[in-house]
Amino acid sequence: MKITLDYHSSEPLCQQAVLQIKRLVVSQRLKPGEKLPSVRQLAKELRLNPTTTSRIFSQLAREGVVIQRPGLGVFVAEGPTPFSKDYIDGALDRQSLAYLVEGLRFGLSYEEIRAILDNQHTKLRKSMKS
Repeated sequence: MKITLDYHSSEPLCQQAVLQIKRLVVSQRLKPGEKLPSVRQLAKELRLNPTTTSRIFSQLAREGVVIQRPGLGVFVAEGPTPFSKDYIDGALDRQSLAYLVEGLRFGLSYEEIRAILDNQHTKLRKSMKS
């Protein structure tokens, strides 16, 4: 499981990790039923306190993304992803605005930004098929 945290971001590390795990589930890089690293293992990989890692898994479990099985570990939930349309729209609105602002800050035109998005969409679709 590849998660990269931005330790200089204003977004809390816990929320960064939750969002990235959700992306891995939605993109099917984490498959239903797949076991996630243990709390301690993920804490070590991300250089976080185990309590923070436990909070990450608890939030994901509350949202139905993962299932915590005492003594067995944490697993990606089976079935459709439990994200509501409002949640998805809100998350995409925030991220697309940040992406647009960043692109404009770099001096890119709308067309250049759109071409980058189209390229990423193509790559994601290909990775989901393999």
